[in-house]
Amino acid sequence: MNSTQLLSLAEVRALAKSVLVSAGMDDHGSDVIADIVMCSERDGPRSHGLRNLPFYVQSFTSGYANAAATPTIERIAPGVLRGDGDNGYYQIAANMAREDLIALARQNGIAAFTCANCHHLGALRFDTEPLAEAGLVALAVVNSLSLVVPHGGLRPVFGTNPMSFACPREGGAPVVWDQASSTVALMDIKMAAAEGRALPQPAGLDAQGHPTADPEAILETQSLLPFGAHKGAAIAFLIEVLGAALAGGTLSVDNEQRKEHGALNIKGGATLIAIDPTRFGNVAFDDYISRICSEIEGNDDARVPGDGRLKKRVEAEAKGVAVSKDLLAQLKTMMSQG
Repeated sequence: MNSTQLLSLAEVRALAKSVLVSAGMDDHGSDVIADIVMCSERDGPRSHGLRNLPFYVQSFTSGYANAAATPTIERIAPGVLRGDGDNGYYQIAANMAREDLIALARQNGIAAFTCANCHHLGALRFDTEPLAEAGLVALAVVNSLSLVVPHGGLRPVFGTNPMSFACPREGGAPVVWDQASSTVALMDIKMAAAEGRALPQPAGLDAQGHPTADPEAILETQSLLPFGAHKGAAIAFLIEVLGAALAGGTLSVDNEQRKEHGALNIKGGATLIAIDPTRFGNVAFDDYISRICSEIEGNDDARVPGDGRLKKRVEAEAKGVAVSKDLLAQLKTMMSQG
């Protein structure tokens, strides 16, 4: 504990906002990203929280991303919104589009928001959870930089290509989960390397093309394995289509600009789909969700997907979170240089 400092969630958010503002973000954009950083520290994985701030800042200071982005959003079909992120972060554009997307879903039964010319870091569930809180079913995808090797291959083609799903749950918090298409998320591999520990299972290839659980070897080759072998690779393909191709974003393999700027992410594409279950004809929708959840809960050690975060949320809200003093020192140095 001597190497950590306890921070309240309010202090985490204030720290994140200060770092982002010092890097050139405006008030609105820094609010959106600071909320995501705080929620990541609260719910986990914390590798997506304060530890992501240096990557946000680097993308701005290198000139790769626009810290003062002003996204634009247009309605191009009865149930379709299309966004241009102005070379900023996708979450800012998604935040701007949220109310219109909810209204279109309620009007049409289903609606979608796509966005290109944007960057992404962090968990996707913070885009789907607000929709579920509004009573909608939501699915979000975003493609990323090429790190994942297709099943049987040696060269990365896909990004870690995450996806998130959320739906309302009567009488409780929404069911919300997100996951990468890789066996392990890149930030979790970086954290394992920083802490000097092996991964729980092989998650990438070493220099000889062999599966390995050594995070340092995986970071050297930048070659991650998809989860579930060919099944995870198929999901990564789906997200490449729904993310990059549908939105008109950069393919995961077209990352030369990212390399030139030394950045972690590329300008991929993102799609967020919202469904109003009340418009699909099943008046017992809520009962179905309750039944599915009840069949899982109490079923030995099984739990509803994503519910592990709710316990972490309660604990973090009550006690705060322990943050590495080294990380805090790094963030304070960044603020002083901003």
